[in-house]
Amino acid sequence: MNPCPEGFDLLFEGLARICVPRLELYMRNDNVYEPSWAPVFYNPHMIENRDIAIGVVRYITRKLGLGRDIVIVDPLAATGVRGIRFYLETDRINSLKVFMGDISEYAVNVMKINARLNRVEELINIERIDANEYLYKLQRTKTKIDYVDIDPFGSPIPFLFSSISTVNNGGIVAITATDLAVLTGKYAGKLHRRYGVIGTSVPISKDIAIRALLSYIARISYSLDRYIKPVLSYTYKHYIRTYIVVYNGASKADHQLKECLGSLKVCTYCGYRQINKLGNDIHTDDTKCPLCRTSLVTWSPLWICSTIDKNIIDDILRDLNEVVWIQKSSKKLLQELHSYATIDTITVRLPQIARYLRINVPSRNRVIECLERLGYRAVKSYSYPDGIVTNATITDIITCCRA
Repeated sequence: MNPCPEGFDLLFEGLARICVPRLELYMRNDNVYEPSWAPVFYNPHMIENRDIAIGVVRYITRKLGLGRDIVIVDPLAATGVRGIRFYLETDRINSLKVFMGDISEYAVNVMKINARLNRVEELINIERIDANEYLYKLQRTKTKIDYVDIDPFGSPIPFLFSSISTVNNGGIVAITATDLAVLTGKYAGKLHRRYGVIGTSVPISKDIAIRALLSYIARISYSLDRYIKPVLSYTYKHYIRTYIVVYNGASKADHQLKECLGSLKVCTYCGYRQINKLGNDIHTDDTKCPLCRTSLVTWSPLWICSTIDKNIIDDILRDLNEVVWIQKSSKKLLQELHSYATIDTITVRLPQIARYLRINVPSRNRVIECLERLGYRAVKSYSYPDGIVTNATITDIITCCRA
């Protein structure tokens, strides 16, 4: 017997049993499920997003130690799948408190059904409330929030100020952005208006988009006399996902602003790029690529510091590799990010260099092996199947492409 409301199906995700909208009722003309058409939002294509979030919350519970209440907030919970999985799939050696909210009464009713299905209705706090008001309400009641998950449909902008201002000192805010067309510079006007970033689409825009989003997040934190440490950031499928630790400290915010915000100049023809700290680019009037003389495209301001913490990914990956219900695709993505974390820079796409050199596109493996022989670190890009990520200079990359 189906325990779900009419028009819903029972689905298993992780350790949770969840009632979700029947997918075939909300198909577009191209036979693709459109989650925004359903009465309550559920996207089956975000399972890797939720799996990795489980890994981060499990990491938090290990890090904070025994006997401490850990507060997890999902203020845009929809079906409740994420929050329910947090409770079911975390080793609750601590007192885990999960708060789920949604402005939709329909969504709250579905959440409550799903909580009962998983026998956690007495253990998870569910409330019909605006996401921002929920966070401020918890703050007013002196609730110390350790983790906030912001996973909206579209831009996360309406929820960033509240989440960054209410999370506990040293807490984590997880942020999803699905307005990838804006953040990759396809709509340069919207990018500037929404995120305060100047830039336009280039062949490595997916990598740059992460840094555009982090730049905006960092600037919000600075306005609150706080600063951030990104611990895991990636572009996958149709979205960007980043996890940031938020700390108090005006002087450290001042220092980070000078060190971690900058500009990037990119050649769309040969792949040359130049990174400058903000202020250091005032006296540089380079408008032409020094290699091929094509006009350079400038992106600014961008986050130019690390986007990933290798030690934290090590910990999460070791843990999730032992968790049998986590999807193989989620583990594969984490493994790719783990390799990338040792370099953490922007992709070089080999077809660009091959076009500049007027040669066939070289094998990624061959170029990587060549760069490693020269003493550089190099791995395959996870975001572009024809790209590599390396700390090598552009001249040595060109040398290895010719080899």
